[in-house]
Amino acid sequence: MTKAWSVSQSLLIAGALLTGCNAQPSGPPPDRVFINGRIWTGDARMPEAQAMATRGDRIVAIGLNQNIGALAGDATEEIDLGGRRVVPGFNDAHWHLPTRRTADLIDAVHFREIQRRLREFAATLGPDEWVTGRGWGPSDFPDNQAHRRYLDEVFPDRPVLLTDRDGHQTLANSRALALAKVTRATRDPANGRIDRDAAGEPTGLLKESASSLVHRLIPPVNADQVYRALLAEMDKAAAFGLTSLQVASGSGASGIEYEAYQRALREGALKVRFRVAVPFGRDATAAQLAEFVALRDRHRGGLLTYGVAKGMLDGTVDAHTAAMLEPYATSTDTGLPMWVQGDLNRVVAAYDKAGLQVQLHAIGDRAIRMALDAFEQAAKDNGTTGRRHRVEHIEVPALADLPRFKALGVIASTQAMFASPDAITLTSYVPALGPGRASHSNAFKLFDDAGAVQAFGSDYPVFTMEVMRGVHAAVTREVPDGTPAGGWYPQHRISVAAAVQHFTKDAAFASFNEADKGTLEVGKLADFVVLSDDIFTMPPARLHGVKVVLTVMGGRQTFRNPVYAATALR
Repeated sequence: MTKAWSVSQSLLIAGALLTGCNAQPSGPPPDRVFINGRIWTGDARMPEAQAMATRGDRIVAIGLNQNIGALAGDATEEIDLGGRRVVPGFNDAHWHLPTRRTADLIDAVHFREIQRRLREFAATLGPDEWVTGRGWGPSDFPDNQAHRRYLDEVFPDRPVLLTDRDGHQTLANSRALALAKVTRATRDPANGRIDRDAAGEPTGLLKESASSLVHRLIPPVNADQVYRALLAEMDKAAAFGLTSLQVASGSGASGIEYEAYQRALREGALKVRFRVAVPFGRDATAAQLAEFVALRDRHRGGLLTYGVAKGMLDGTVDAHTAAMLEPYATSTDTGLPMWVQGDLNRVVAAYDKAGLQVQLHAIGDRAIRMALDAFEQAAKDNGTTGRRHRVEHIEVPALADLPRFKALGVIASTQAMFASPDAITLTSYVPALGPGRASHSNAFKLFDDAGAVQAFGSDYPVFTMEVMRGVHAAVTREVPDGTPAGGWYPQHRISVAAAVQHFTKDAAFASFNEADKGTLEVGKLADFVVLSDDIFTMPPARLHGVKVVLTVMGGRQTFRNPVYAATALR
């Protein structure tokens, strides 16, 4: 093997690295050695390293260049990292699989741009197909009020249904409402609202479960479409340095998505490690709970795992359906709680007793408190500990509830990009909350200061799953153009190291995988990312532009950036 020490050996390594290097692993020589890197291990005992060796899907040694290089045998492949920064593989703790092709309305900014994109998308469809899209926000429309008339202008005779960025409200045109027979006489369904004008006529805006009144008419996607979508999304994930995804859709026990994951597993097509949630049912039977447990046990330790159940407690701030303790600043509404406390306590206790982790979507302070109360009661009722139940999103917590996360051992599952102060945040979200609540919304430092385990995700496709965009948002609380100067409530900014830990070590802990991944240590999975820049020394304002050079999952390359072809596995 040809040695190629192309980078100066002047990199300062902590004393812990010098003593902690495992330079003589048992067994045959490693398959690969990665040298000349700046490896951030995430392991406090040896935080920095220059090189590591892998055999199969595991790390067998990590430490200094000369020690790791000496392990190579004749068949060992050497990869020179060129002095680039290496971190553990990123783990998105809250992700969804988009299965339907729709018009992309993200960052449209204005309803005229929405109309333009919809015309362009409609031209790719058959004449009888519904026009669908996703990604709009209230600020895209005059006075922050979405209305069917903006769709009727361009599609008077063709049904249109658009999902907002958060996925909790849809906008239908008049044709779609007519096909669904939604009129002024239609009653609001349970856990849903039909928005109406002053005369009582539907505006086309459908919140939460009311969206199903129209959505049910759209032909479902087929198994092949879902499988192709899964393959495409894995490619995107790997390109962003993601080696693990935790799917929060709550439909993982059966159905078309379940079959797509199982097919990818059978065909050896998984490029990412998946943990898929099962439903959190109001009337889950003992037999169903036993099925969920059996599903978890059949898939332990592989690329596809189960064991967590996903439930919904409220909606979103923009839709005014997040359940709040006090009314919204712009209305007398307090949101739309989807459970009463007694029922929630009963169902959480049943899942907890069965040994299943529970993750509950809770955005408003009232819903967050309900989740914490239910987890606390389940532990008392069942005498259980260590379930690592989770609250998802936690956008607007009551400050008094923050210490309860650590006390109860509940995971704070937050989304880094939610701290991005874009137009929707500043013109719709903040006014709805009012300054008091907005001042501590998506405030990740508060969770860190309270000692909670905080796992970062993206809520993709609500926001991009590009991890470095999320790190930038959490560290600067600015959008990429540098506004607002100094950050949105800058006292809640966190360090780069904290953000990366939330996307790696803490996300692994949230899924009970800390023994196998989340840090780069001997014996753990060889899941890591090589980055274009040193994120720990560069100006934080530039973090959003950092690119992934190489993604390795289980010792094998899942993505290589062609711009950096020299750093690659053959």
